[in-house]
Amino acid sequence: MRSTEPGHGGPAGARPASSPPGLREAASGYWHRRGLPTEPAQVAVAPDASLLLLAVLAAAGDGEGRPGGGSVLLPHPCPSWYAPQARLLGRTVHTVPVPAECGGLPDPFALLETVRRVRSAGDEPRVLVLSVADEVTGTAAPPELLHEVCEAAVAEGLLLVSDETWRDTTHDAHRTVLVSPAEMLAPTGQDAQVVVLADLGRPASPSGEAGVGIARFPSAGRGRRLGERVHELLTALRPALSGTAAAAA
Repeated sequence: MRSTEPGHGGPAGARPASSPPGLREAASGYWHRRGLPTEPAQVAVAPDASLLLLAVLAAAGDGEGRPGGGSVLLPHPCPSWYAPQARLLGRTVHTVPVPAECGGLPDPFALLETVRRVRSAGDEPRVLVLSVADEVTGTAAPPELLHEVCEAAVAEGLLLVSDETWRDTTHDAHRTVLVSPAEMLAPTGQDAQVVVLADLGRPASPSGEAGVGIARFPSAGRGRRLGERVHELLTALRPALSGTAAAAA
């Protein structure tokens, strides 16, 4: 057996760096320019957003002293990588139809009805995953509709996971303005229930090499505790980032 230096890969005992120097600072600047002041400590990094979603769902299920993990709510239709992360953890997945205006998020009235139905069946929904720029339908959520969904989710005590992987793609700025749930809820202090995901490398990696996923956690309350737990999980998993993709990000 031979030892290796930390972060260099190789035999047992190697410990890949959780993120290259400056990457969390760069991610903080990315969100700051989008109206979300962020400190590096609020940022988690992984090879892609799907691994971050898995860590967030795991952390949300084993925290706050509530057993069983709880179920996950998803809009229908949604990207194919959402549901497998929840099912891998043994969580029940409930789908909620999207409104006529757009995809990426559930109809607010259907969301409330689904939560009521799920609870009456003895299950406890804990997480809602949505996307303001929907990969499946190619639509962007109107701010007023997103506000209704956010209000409903917060009222029901759901953790909001906002997948903003495709936020920076081209859209018609004259028809709608893209707003993150974290931006929308910040003025009322309810953004402690919002985690934001982004993937900075996958769309630009034609070789199939993993990209760089980043997650933003709130600075206080429930979201801060969740972020601390996610950091613990990622430290245990030790996912290795591609050096070239991380440098580009």
